[in-house]
This record gives sequence, C-alpha cells and structure tokens, in this order.
Amino acid sequence: MAAVDKLAHQDARSAVIEAEDNLSTGGRVHLNSRETKVDEIFLKHKYDELARGFNDSDQNAAALHFFKAKSLIDRSKVFHFLQQMPKGALLHTHTSAAVTSKWVVQNIFQMPGLLKCTRKDGISILTFRQLPQKHGCVTQYVSVNEERNLSVSAVEYDQALEKLINLYTPTPELEYPTIDWVWNKFKNMFATISEVLLYLPAYRSYNWQMLQEMYDDNIMYAEVRMKFYELYDISGRIFPPERGIKELKEIIESFKKLHPDFLGIKIIISTNRNADVPQMRRHFKTFKKYHSIFPKDLIGFDLVSQEDKGKPLHNFVSILQEMPKTAKFFFHAGETNWFGSSIDYNLLDAILLNTTRIGHGFALMKHPVLWNEVKNRDIAIEVSPISNQVLNLAQNIPMVICNDDPGHWNAKALSYDFYYAIMSLAPNKAGLKMLKQLVWNSVKYSTFEPDERQKALAVLQTKWDNFIDDVLEGLVV
Repeated sequence: MAAVDKLAHQDARSAVIEAEDNLSTGGRVHLNSRETKVDEIFLKHKYDELARGFNDSDQNAAALHFFKAKSLIDRSKVFHFLQQMPKGALLHTHTSAAVTSKWVVQNIFQMPGLLKCTRKDGISILTFRQLPQKHGCVTQYVSVNEERNLSVSAVEYDQALEKLINLYTPTPELEYPTIDWVWNKFKNMFATISEVLLYLPAYRSYNWQMLQEMYDDNIMYAEVRMKFYELYDISGRIFPPERGIKELKEIIESFKKLHPDFLGIKIIISTNRNADVPQMRRHFKTFKKYHSIFPKDLIGFDLVSQEDKGKPLHNFVSILQEMPKTAKFFFHAGETNWFGSSIDYNLLDAILLNTTRIGHGFALMKHPVLWNEVKNRDIAIEVSPISNQVLNLAQNIPMVICNDDPGHWNAKALSYDFYYAIMSLAPNKAGLKMLKQLVWNSVKYSTFEPDERQKALAVLQTKWDNFIDDVLEGLVV
C-alpha cells in the first residue's frame, strides 16, 4: 500500500509540474529536433551561469542591479546567444532615449554650434538654437566645443557630458534611495537633451542611429513612442510637426533600402499625463489631425511620465472616447507599487478604453479580475525588465519584451532586457521554448496589417532557421 501511495504521490506531483509548465510562457511551444539540440546548448550555458551565481553572489548577474551586472552580462555566453538571436519586433521604446548615450556624446554633442547653460536648480540645458530661449537658465550660454577644447582632458569632459543623459552609477542603492529620486534624475535628463534632438541635422543622425542599433541587435521592426516635435535649423527656422514625421518616414525608407529585411517603424504619439483637461484636449485633437494625414504611420496614442505623480487616466476618459476607429490606444498603466488607488486603477480605465497593449502593467498581479480580463481580451503586456525589474512570467499572460529607454541607463537595444527576462524573471529551466514564444509574440501583438504580418512571419521564420543552423554549426558562441 505504501508503494502505491508513493507512486500516486509522484504521479500527482509530476502532473502539477507539467500543468504549471504548460501554463508558463512558451509552455505549449513545439520545438523540432534541431531546435531541441539548440535548447540543450542554451540551457547548458544558462545552468552554468546560474550555478556560478549560486556559489558566488557577486557573480550572480541575474540577481544584481543592471548597473552592477552589466560587465558580467557582457561576458556571458547566454547574452552572446541572445544578441545573435532574432528578436522580432520591439513594441515599447521611447525615441528620445533609444540611442546609446556614448554614441550621442561622440556624435551629436560634437556637432558645431552646441551651446550649454545651467538652470537655477543645477540642471544643464543643451541646445543648437543660436538665439536660445532662457529655459530658466541663470548662467550665460557657452560653446560646448570651446569648453571641450579648453578643458584639461577632452575625454573627461565628454564623460561629464554623458553623465547628464545617463543614470549609470556604481552605487544605485545610495544615489537613488527612492523611486522619486531616480524619476527626478530621469526627467531632468530629458530636459537636458530635448532641445538637442529637435535640431534638424541631429534629428536625422540620431534617428538613423536608432534604426542601426535596433538592426544590429537583430530587431526587424519597431513601434515607437514619440511626441510631436517642432524641429529647427541653424538659421532659426521652426518647422511644424508634419516635417518631423516626414523626415522620420524618409529616414526609415532610406534605411530599408540598405536593409531590405528591416520592416520599418510605426509611431505611437505620447503626451504628458500631467496635462490639464484643456491641454489634453488640444494634444488629442492634434493627434487626430495628423493621424488623418498619416494613418499608416501614426497608429496610436499614449500618456507618459511618472504614473505616481501624474493625473489618472480617468480624468481624460471623456476626451479619449473620441478616438478614431482607425487608431488604437497603447496605455502605460500599472507602473506603480500603489494598490487600490486612482493610480493603479489606470489599468481598469485602460482596459475599458480598449487599449491594444499595456505598457509595464506592474500592478496587474494585484488585481485578479483585471488579470483575467487581460487574458480574455488577449491584451499583451509590454514588459521592460530593466526598466521595471520584476513581473512574474507565469500564467501565460500575453507579453512582449521591450526596452523602454535604454539610452539612459547604459543599455543598448533589446538583448539586455531579454537576458533579465530569461535569467531572472523566468523559471530556471525556461529555455528556447520561452524565448521563441516571446519573439513570436512580438509579431503577434504588433499592429501589422494582415499582409504585413504574413511577410513579417516569413522573414522571422527565415531568420530563426538561419540562427538555429548557426548555433548548431558553432557560429554562435
């Protein structure tokens, strides 16, 4: 009898484990024989790294803050595997922070005509406007290039400039003891650089580099958040938002001619959630105007900025209900630790407004009714592991891996976020099945038209098959 009980216990145990595996992201993905061999290779790398981390916590990159882990990740075989893996589509990134800060300093900040001043609160403002507005500055504008030439070390000068647009610190727990501290620094960086990116030559160069960094990281398509920009040139001319959209479209088409397997970019217009009702009405009216002009390019609308400090989505429901049928919502929601407040109930209003995807969704696990509704409506959660470092990957909630603002925290493109997703947020034994599900999710939950989606899936399958072959031939190490 004892033997039967033991066998029954083991059967029941195995059944529960199998049921949980099937519910996890990728649990029902089928791998062919070649993919199964690649899975074995990947899991060996993963288990080796997890074992090293178990034996030495200082080597446990998956459990460390990204600023402390990056040097370890850069040497990781798992990371090198992920870098070369096709990642499909990137569905949540902000153009104003999508490019590595070092490239910005070495290229954009080296352009002639860049000026710098300092506000009363100590925040540096950079601009190419030759007759700049004061921006609250209490100092005179000085030439960045002249300061660099007069400095003892141009390298150190550029490193100091980079700190203005990069959150990196070796001691994040000391420098950013609360979420408000890091958010204030984060918002100040946008104030520092926003004028720079509106300068027409910088806008062109920056957005080309954004596409290049995506492509180099094996991303084939993106849906980006951006605001309406009024660009300017060295003569002081100011151009309406239509010019910025046309410029970006031309950059994308030129890039696609050089890289035919890159499928382009679509734009989600974002506006600050701290706007009052009349301001939001104007912003939304502007969006609808330009969506009618560029319906294939401007696909949707979102509210951004720190959710805890911003106005709740509920304040703007009457305005947002006037959404054109040809556009979609992609709301940031639940990016908060609050529970049962007007802030985490942004999730409820986002769902009721029929959002297509939810950005971050950190608080969703606290709301089981909303959790089930997200599953029933098949609303994907845009998970940015480095941006908000924890969200459970169980229950097969539809999700895509994104990077949010990589340029502001020393990351690049998407591979670092995939590393945290598979090494930190996922179960230890999660491997190629989960990775493949996440990659295919990025196409499934994009806004491709049917013919675009068919092409995207064909391109992705070819890239994936080539990647599997490369791993088996030892070309991915």
